Amino acid sequence: MFAGLMQFLRSAATAAIAASCMVTAGCGTAGPAANPVPPKVIVVHDNANGTTVSMRAGDSLELILSSSYWKVAGSSASHVLKQVGDTVQLPRPSTCPSIPGLGCNPLQTDFKALASGKAIITASRQTCGEALACTGPKRLFTLTVVVSS
Repeated sequence: MFAGLMQFLRSAATAAIAASCMVTAGCGTAGPAANPVPPKVIVVHDNANGTTVSMRAGDSLELILSSSYWKVAGSSASHVLKQVGDTVQLPRPSTCPSIPGLGCNPLQTDFKALASGKAIITASRQTCGEALACTGPKRLFTLTVVVSS
């Protein structure tokens, strides 16, 4: 009987140690980082045309273009940088006169960085105001986005 009791106690102690290890220490498995970096929201405007933005997976990007004449084509690599929702027109700024055809309502398009890699956001427009055709760099917007993990 004494040998059976000792065997029972050893089994119970082993189980208790194993349970304690799993609950408190994770038995050597990787836990969350001590200081995780929270996701950022990066806001870019027209003046970012032709530039490169670096961000981390999990970050968000808000592209705000100052004219409702822009047509955002989206991301060249949606597995790296995915467009979230449709492009939306923002309210007319108080500095914009209420004259038809000015196109000064800004547009906002949101993106989410998903994985490491490179993506290019493009937008284009044909008109730069009432009866003004766009030429050169005013007609095309490109933003290179480099995502790291």
